[in-house]
Amino acid sequence: MSKPPVLAPRAPLLARRLRVVTGLYLLGYVTCHLANLSLGLVSLEAMDAARPWLTGLWTTPLTAPVLLSALIVHYIAGLWSILTRPSLSGTTQDIVQALSGLAVVPLMAIHVVAVVMLQNVGVDVDYVLVSRIFWLSNPGYGLIQVLLLSVVWVHGCAGLFMWLRAKPSVVRTLPWLYPLAVAIPVLALLGYAQAGRTVLVEGLGPVIEQTRIPPGAPVPDVPYALIAIVTQIVLWGSLAISALVLLARGLRRAISQPDPVIIETRGVGRITGQTGQSLLDALRAQDQPHANLCNGRGRCGTCAVRVLATSLSLPPPTPLEKATLDRFHQGGDVRLACQLPLVEAGSLSVERLLPPDFNFDHHGPAPLIPTDAEAAA
Repeated sequence: MSKPPVLAPRAPLLARRLRVVTGLYLLGYVTCHLANLSLGLVSLEAMDAARPWLTGLWTTPLTAPVLLSALIVHYIAGLWSILTRPSLSGTTQDIVQALSGLAVVPLMAIHVVAVVMLQNVGVDVDYVLVSRIFWLSNPGYGLIQVLLLSVVWVHGCAGLFMWLRAKPSVVRTLPWLYPLAVAIPVLALLGYAQAGRTVLVEGLGPVIEQTRIPPGAPVPDVPYALIAIVTQIVLWGSLAISALVLLARGLRRAISQPDPVIIETRGVGRITGQTGQSLLDALRAQDQPHANLCNGRGRCGTCAVRVLATSLSLPPPTPLEKATLDRFHQGGDVRLACQLPLVEAGSLSVERLLPPDFNFDHHGPAPLIPTDAEAAA
């Protein structure tokens, strides 16, 4: 029995590009924010002196809407990717990145909503105030910020390294980036801890009236109750949306009736996949090694296979797959395993074009994919 039509194997090319661009923008902001936190190793004054040049540049009246838009677009694109993906049987790194992406917005709600609403009523949310709140008034919120820092950084770095290792022109720079990926959050956490130690030693309280208010200016009327309500709405709303996406995937899997697909890889062996998977997912599920530097995102072209014979009605390449194949001057019977969905029962015989341990660093600056003419010769 054939299964219901599956969704597209991956998000459209435009959605994929938006996800990359917004992800890089958000990672730039997070990096500056962590650099600002690391100055806590010097003093609270140093943190606030650098704030306009680090975090402040991203939160001006002009850039703040861009930052918020990037967050929303990136979150929606991530949800769409999880929803439309044929299966979630990726690598551990792939799964960690997906799950951490779902947790970013709920964790950010507690911090971002309060900061924005306090600023709107005229409170200067400097690092002195933030340290008072997180270390004296609400230490539980402080722990959540540490968790947020860790989750956001892991999510961003996983996406960045996955994106870069699929680019032959920059892959050799990765060994230089790994130490930075560790040093930046460690220094930020140390700076955050030192700022907290300063607040605890000085015994400063988290009272809004003690912040830097111009002489003679009225004390801001802080809407604590409204802040709590908006925070809860954002927190539980984002959690509900994430849960609905995962539920939709579960329902789709529950109502589907997968059919077997016999897959034979020349010189490797034969496995049995099932409809609803991509070719790459089927190979990975059966522990058959196959090159995929971008973890099945259709960017690197290293999972390319030549279709030798098939009884399946193979769908045409998606715009994303076609763009990658065109970049390597491929077409016709060459397809990307990560973008080729198995939509009906039958058999498929393929030949992989790259060794399973292929990487740009050790095998050359470009994928060693033969052209159709070279393969025929």
